[in-house]
Amino acid sequence: MRFGLLLISLLVCLGLQAREIRLASLDYPPFSSPKLQDGGKLVALSRAALQLQGHSLKVDFMPWARVVLAIKRGDYDGALPLWPTDLVELHLRPSRPLAYSEMGFFVRRDSTLQGLPLEALKGLRVGIVRGYAYPKRLLSGGLIAEEAANDISNLRKLAARRFDLVLLEREVGLHLLQEEPLLGQQLIWQGRLHERIPLLIGFRPASDGEDELAEQFDDGLKHLLASGEYLRILQSPAR
Repeated sequence: MRFGLLLISLLVCLGLQAREIRLASLDYPPFSSPKLQDGGKLVALSRAALQLQGHSLKVDFMPWARVVLAIKRGDYDGALPLWPTDLVELHLRPSRPLAYSEMGFFVRRDSTLQGLPLEALKGLRVGIVRGYAYPKRLLSGGLIAEEAANDISNLRKLAARRFDLVLLEREVGLHLLQEEPLLGQQLIWQGRLHERIPLLIGFRPASDGEDELAEQFDDGLKHLLASGEYLRILQSPAR
């Protein structure tokens, strides 16, 4: 991105306090993951936006419980990807939405549950991940939640008929099924979108004399959107 490098040079010349921004992140492919090129779509987008403000980016990947602890200790400048409710819990300033989390269920391909509304799923066993926050509405209608260590474990248990459903973000689930083709032959998106939740970066509030990182980041996003780079990054296939 030559235009980005030129802008960085200009900003530095104008006296912007460029520094390394440190963010904590979940392993949440295809949005963020150490296994993906550039760390995933949202990490690549975040790095590009911050570079336009003269900053570099370092991302450390960790489980959600460690993200919470690290932010509360003040070890990082922020975290991603977060839901709005996470920002409240962690007392962070929100960025503009980077993308949207589409929450729903995965089922077996031979299931009769495809396309059914939430109220028709009452009494069924649903796999969730231990420690994850989920929209309360999706688990308060009579579903029987059973916990596992991670999403891929839940999908494997679903294929083995230990669950009726798995509650999961659509793109995350489709990515995991693509990574394990045998599971992809057995499982499918249930066909209904039940919640659409913005995915954001949460930045710690600025100390005295500091510029607000959230504002700088949003300015960088606006430049990426205007140039077309924003959509190019989000639409690029996860590798």
